[in-house]
Amino acid sequence: MKYFTIGLLAMGLTACGGGADDSPGGPQKDPHHMEAAEMASRIHVMEDTLFAKPYFDRQGAGALLDVYKTFAKTYPVDTMAPEFLFRAAGVAKGLSDPQGSLLLYGRIIKDYPNWKRIADAYYMKAFTLDNDLGSKGEAKTAYEEVIQRFPDHRFADDARAMIDNLQYTDEELIERFKKMNENSSGDAL
Repeated sequence: MKYFTIGLLAMGLTACGGGADDSPGGPQKDPHHMEAAEMASRIHVMEDTLFAKPYFDRQGAGALLDVYKTFAKTYPVDTMAPEFLFRAAGVAKGLSDPQGSLLLYGRIIKDYPNWKRIADAYYMKAFTLDNDLGSKGEAKTAYEEVIQRFPDHRFADDARAMIDNLQYTDEELIERFKKMNENSSGDAL
């Protein structure tokens, strides 16, 4: 089934062509842009299909991850390349591959430093180190980088809170949140 899905995807990506309009007097379009737009459109169809399922389709998620990365490799200067890499990192996380997520966040940070959502990539890198890998020291450094680079961004406050919570075990955090919730409920009465 995996090879069937990948085969259909490959066939779909190549079958429709998507070059410039070569008719005499017709508008001339950049074939690169047309091919990237067509591939992006196919990605959106894959996303819609995958996310419409009532269960987590690991095989479909893996195929989507591959297509995201292929798009970014094939069209590295396209404005959608960092977005698709970011989505790929999320899919990798969903596939229980935090190292893969880290590599993708790192690639975004390195290759697309001016991307409009670069702060998200920095924060998710820190969060992955903390939450998925339990690398508290590296996570603290990564959270501090979020604060230093994006002091006015909403993730700076989140990063500060995450640094404060790094010292606690999961059980201690749960207990703290329970107490905070109880105190908030008591204040509301």
